[in-house]
Amino acid sequence: DSPDPNTLAAEKSTAVVDGASLTKRSEEEEAMGEQGELAAEKHVRYIVTAEKKKDSFESLVMEHLRASGAYWGLTTLDLLHKLHAVDAAEVVDWIMSCYHPESGGFGGNVGHDPHVLYTLSAVQVLCLFDRLDVLDADKIADYITGLQNEDGSFSGDIWGEVDTR
Repeated sequence: DSPDPNTLAAEKSTAVVDGASLTKRSEEEEAMGEQGELAAEKHVRYIVTAEKKKDSFESLVMEHLRASGAYWGLTTLDLLHKLHAVDAAEVVDWIMSCYHPESGGFGGNVGHDPHVLYTLSAVQVLCLFDRLDVLDADKIADYITGLQNEDGSFSGDIWGEVDTR
């Protein structure tokens, strides 16, 4: 007989202190409600408030990849059926402020150079809000095809960083 993995997991997270049994909640359990259901509102609150902490250390060191972070957070909200928790017009305006009309690409944030990855994230965010109408699809396609190398790979930007993904 092999032990039940659920029992083993519970035993590993239980400690005895002064004769009392204390159970440490895992991060996964913290994200779940009392009945083992996803605590969606806690996730929504975290995502929405993370955007408002622009002066935090974490925000500052990840400023250059904000477009991708926005995509990941907004996709999470969409999966939770909570995309309405953000102002769509505000998000679209910010995404478009990252656009470089001279190249057709998007930077990871306002004032950052265009890059193929952030261009993808920007297009994906606009898809979430059904706002592809604001794009110059031909200009974006020219930007992306202009980054393709002879061997079929793509440079991430005009300086030649090769993106093997």
